[in-house]
Amino acid sequence: MNNIPASSTWSFLTSVKITLIFIVGGIIILTIFFSILVSSFLQFQISMGYQMKQTVSQIINLIQNQDNFLLTTHMNADGDAFASVLAIAYLMENLKKKYQIIIHDQQVDGKYDFLWGIKTIRSYASELKSTFRAAIVLDVPSLKRVGDPAILMPARENCVKIDHHPIEEDFAAYNYVDTEASSTSQLIYDIIDLAGIPLTKPLSELIFAGIMYDTGRFSFSNTHQRDFEIAAKLLAHGAEPHKISGALFFNNSFHSMKTLGYALANMKVLLDGKLSVIFIPLEIMETNNHAEIEELANYSVAIQGVEVGIFVREVQSHYYKISFRSKGNVNVNSIAKVFGGGGHMHAAGARYAGRYTDLEEKIVSEVQKFI
Repeated sequence: MNNIPASSTWSFLTSVKITLIFIVGGIIILTIFFSILVSSFLQFQISMGYQMKQTVSQIINLIQNQDNFLLTTHMNADGDAFASVLAIAYLMENLKKKYQIIIHDQQVDGKYDFLWGIKTIRSYASELKSTFRAAIVLDVPSLKRVGDPAILMPARENCVKIDHHPIEEDFAAYNYVDTEASSTSQLIYDIIDLAGIPLTKPLSELIFAGIMYDTGRFSFSNTHQRDFEIAAKLLAHGAEPHKISGALFFNNSFHSMKTLGYALANMKVLLDGKLSVIFIPLEIMETNNHAEIEELANYSVAIQGVEVGIFVREVQSHYYKISFRSKGNVNVNSIAKVFGGGGHMHAAGARYAGRYTDLEEKIVSEVQKFI
């Protein structure tokens, strides 16, 4: 049996020790690096949370120190818009503040009649004067989307914007904007909570309705754990999901349901099945309650294989309202911006003036760039 020289054994052991030192050292360095990374992330999250809480506190202070408020939201107001503006009105009532809710739309859809305070909403009229000392603008990223009530806005230093859309215009001194929030109503919950306003059945129904509307009955990709946590608290204070869901989504006229059938029967599928387009011409739109057929925007992506859905309705002669939907990785907000619109990654809107054939051709061209 041959003996291994002692020098070779020593050299081998030394190499092993050096290798182990490098491995252990590398692990220590990586551990320190990831610890710093996690710590920095947590500090950033804490900092962001503190900044948002500070912003909410500043908004509450403004409300407490001012009076005679303009409350408004975007044109073609939807469930989240109405719910959030009325929830702020509820806050105003509790704080004994003077306010008016004025919107661009000349009519409020009847399906929102169950919401507290809905009858206090006024439509803009030219005889209205700008006498407001402060304003709170909800669920809208720019004043151009507010429409006519923007004329009534007071000085910027007394304006508040509360929104969950990407920022398009800096028109307010106080901005509570969180693009990760499912809805503006979710943000209103935070304000109500920090203001110490007790939850009641009417208030809980408002906030629940707004969150339910913008999350598509808690089914869209913008639905997060926070929404369910808030929803649980709202249910505990009287919100009734079946009642709210029934009013918002299952309260359509027979005529509008027939229109849904027409639209689906005439739907197109393009770009090898990745794009669907639903179009309703003016002569059919004129006989319908527009709010009752908005759900077609979501139907546009309810087809297997479709990545982008488009719902186009002619609201005036050669003037179109467009809804964009995505259920994959396509950012329809980017597509909507090409048409002068905007919104979220998976849901956006725009308007277009011209011939429908040109519009459809442009839509196909733009969507093709993303899929």
